Amino acid sequence: MGFPNQSVRLRIASVAIAVATLVAAPATLSAQEQLQPLGGAATLDATEPVLVVTLGSVNKLMQDVNYMTSALGQAQAGGMFTMMVGTFTQGIDTTQPIGILVPLVDGAPQPLALVPTPDVKTVLKRLEAQTGPADELDDGTLVIAVGASTVFIRQVGNWAVLAPNQDLLELAPANPMTLFRGMGNDYDLAFRLKMQQVPAETRTMLVAQIRQGFEQAMARQGGEAEATRKMAEGTMEQLEQMINETDELKFGFNIDQSAKQVVIDGSFTAVPGSKLAAIYGGQQPIPSQFASVIREDAAAFYHAATSISPEAVEQTRTSLTTSLNAVRNALANEDNLSPAQQAEITEVIDRIADLAMESIAEGRADVGALLLADENNFQFVFGSFVSDGAEAAQIVKDLAAKVENEPDAPRFKFDQGTYKGVTMHVIEADVPAGKDEARRVFGETLRVHIGTGEKSVYAAVGNDSETLLKELIDSAGSDNAANRPIGQLRFTLMPVLEFAQSVEPNDAVSAMVDALSRAPDQGELIVVQDGIDNGQESRITIGEGLLQAIGAAVRQTQQDQLQQGGQF
Repeated sequence: MGFPNQSVRLRIASVAIAVATLVAAPATLSAQEQLQPLGGAATLDATEPVLVVTLGSVNKLMQDVNYMTSALGQAQAGGMFTMMVGTFTQGIDTTQPIGILVPLVDGAPQPLALVPTPDVKTVLKRLEAQTGPADELDDGTLVIAVGASTVFIRQVGNWAVLAPNQDLLELAPANPMTLFRGMGNDYDLAFRLKMQQVPAETRTMLVAQIRQGFEQAMARQGGEAEATRKMAEGTMEQLEQMINETDELKFGFNIDQSAKQVVIDGSFTAVPGSKLAAIYGGQQPIPSQFASVIREDAAAFYHAATSISPEAVEQTRTSLTTSLNAVRNALANEDNLSPAQQAEITEVIDRIADLAMESIAEGRADVGALLLADENNFQFVFGSFVSDGAEAAQIVKDLAAKVENEPDAPRFKFDQGTYKGVTMHVIEADVPAGKDEARRVFGETLRVHIGTGEKSVYAAVGNDSETLLKELIDSAGSDNAANRPIGQLRFTLMPVLEFAQSVEPNDAVSAMVDALSRAPDQGELIVVQDGIDNGQESRITIGEGLLQAIGAAVRQTQQDQLQQGGQF
């Protein structure tokens, strides 16, 4: 089970891309039309900015790009970027961010660019080779040609305002920094999209355009895609809900030199009182049976424990039903399966889906996974809340009975004992003699330890993994707090590489290990997700060690290719 409502968040990303594309693309006008005034800014019907995009200052961008390319072992690329930027930024205030505002003007998106400079004429002088000399109108507005487009420019205080139409310049804010709050130099790149600033008719048009594309795609599928159509229809309905009930989307990308990491932030809020707000508002951190997987010495761990609102339960039920219908349809069209085999597979899938849905219907999700690794050893353990652990065990038992006479079928050993109310089982499979790497990892026999409690399931694999599974069971009742994010993942590359190197030595892996041994961290990737009022926020953090390891692997690959007389 992933972070709650993961499919919903993927649709949110789709909405952001679709709407940003619609909003950011100005209406196409001929050069002559662009030179014609709209009749005065007082006649314009303009909204507040629907979309605000910022780039960090020139200084910040150059320093951050140099830092990141150096961490990746490609310092020459950072030097080229600095040289190129320096050529075109003379006259610009290199300490202030650059911004783009996109209000809706008379119902159409119209962008305004804001460039920090006390004297835009100096900047334009440097660009004459590309744009030609600027023309100056009677009111001091400057006009340049950029390809087939015409751009109008006006100095407003210490900012230059650029727009595709002269009258749009009147919409420039007196102090752009008020619109850049929480963005600007806090990030190298950031955007904020206020969906409710988009008129309802524009949102309806966007939905219609997406639906038209959907209908065209379905028409190409022919008449055999009914299950696919139903699943896509469900997605369309949820996408329409996203477009109409989203309040605000935020995104930020930042290279943080002081912390030696790259940070990606994102947040989403729904319109208060909407069904979407109820879905997200119902997600609150809860006490967990599996919180002990959160360990500093882990090679990786994943943990999520959250309440689930009735609205989210119902939405999941609808999505699951549609997905199951698509799976059944795919099985029915699988020529390599007999009708009896199709029926058996469908039965297993339906039972698993029923158990999953019954678990979600209890209004909670609680799951934890832990990977421990070092040289010559690894252990993995997993635990999750389920509504009926006995049914989970019975599903596996019934499946074992169906495959027990199949060649090379795994050996199932059920009800091997109990540990603190959890019934223990073992699944064994022989590792083929020719699979040397697999044998170095698992030995001659792969053993998976399974535990089923009244409302829990556990699984573990690796050396002495049964002990780790029992430790997870021991800690089940020790967590009574809920002062943590609703979901979090942490991955550390170094112990995984050390284990991989002990299994099968590799030059690229060796180079990465060497780089990490000198890095400020051991190659960390951290993902944290939490609830906010009517929405969610998330942060992805990439440590410098991970960047250095990637760079070391690239350099080693290039070196190997050169030694082999190849090209890269």
